[in-house]
Amino acid sequence: MLIPIRTDSPLRRTPYMNWGIIALNVVVFLFTISHPLASDAYALGVRQPKLYQFFTYQFLHAGWMHIIGNMLFLYLFGNNINDRLGNLGYLFFYLAGGVFSGASFVMTASVDTSLVGASGAISAVTGAYLVLLPRSNVTIFYFWFLIGVTEIASLWFILGFFAYDIFLAASANSDPVAHMAHIGGSIFGIVICGGLLLLKLLPRDPFDVIAMIQRWNRRRQYRDMVAGGYNPCDYSRPGPPGRHAPPPPPDARTARILDIRAAISESLAAHDLDKATRLYGELKTLDPQHVLARQQQLDVANHLAAQQSHAQAAEAYEVFLKQYPKYEQIQQVELMLGLIYSRYLNQPDRARACLQLAMGKFHTGREMEMAREELIHLGAAPTPPTKY
Repeated sequence: MLIPIRTDSPLRRTPYMNWGIIALNVVVFLFTISHPLASDAYALGVRQPKLYQFFTYQFLHAGWMHIIGNMLFLYLFGNNINDRLGNLGYLFFYLAGGVFSGASFVMTASVDTSLVGASGAISAVTGAYLVLLPRSNVTIFYFWFLIGVTEIASLWFILGFFAYDIFLAASANSDPVAHMAHIGGSIFGIVICGGLLLLKLLPRDPFDVIAMIQRWNRRRQYRDMVAGGYNPCDYSRPGPPGRHAPPPPPDARTARILDIRAAISESLAAHDLDKATRLYGELKTLDPQHVLARQQQLDVANHLAAQQSHAQAAEAYEVFLKQYPKYEQIQQVELMLGLIYSRYLNQPDRARACLQLAMGKFHTGREMEMAREELIHLGAAPTPPTKY
């Protein structure tokens, strides 16, 4: 038995819609305990389904274990999808996923039965999670012959359940679980969120599944080049047929910059942030205009701030703002920079500018109040956020 108990993906906003859906499921379940005939009327019938049943069946459950298991999965995976899609977008996605999974079940059912449960819609949510957060880790409590806790990448956890549903659906077993509804919901979530990423209707992330596939393809191309005889370190020989010759070897300064960048990447991968920030200082001495990759630049700036190296942290954040202005959480960087300028570097004008920019992007939450209070402390009237 595998029971997921948490994920390691942080939330940027409070997932009110997901909490509301969970609460509605619980209220409806408690109502149907005392009014069991209501479930019969609103369950999704296979032979003569009514339109409203494609929505109402999603909030009905067959027992305590059924609803507890479903709500646990919805809480763990739905919060982050609610965060990424927004409250209204998440509601439409959730209900549409339930409708699609219900239709999948109706079209493939071989016996006259009815369908209840949120698991089809939740499968759409886990399919979305696979696309948007495949490298998130899921902590699992397991008990069979052994009892313990372990972590597994969400990609493999969700794919494992998807393969399990396919296997049981294909084996024509007598299991009362609607595996085809799960499969239909998962496919819906994967296709819809994958399409939203490809069409750029959702902000891209360096750790989403499309980015993973692109990195895998680059590695594959590189391996094919090397297998074909190309040596990227041999500057005396031309490149493989059909390709330009490699550039001339770098001079000593450029070579040192490349070595430092590689060392910074290794240090960050090993979570040695002290070494990474020290190397960053050396890199800026060699090339004051140099910028690291987006997450590396942010990690170094955050650690400099944690070390109370405020001037160096401010410089690193400024470089980040200039180089990566479309970062999806740019308001967090602007807030941090404004606080540093206000509290430690005595630059009130630049502090006000950064805090006003952050205020325009926050809508609610502790960060917005922090920016507001700091602006009041600086003697500036906070500008209210733009409403859309």
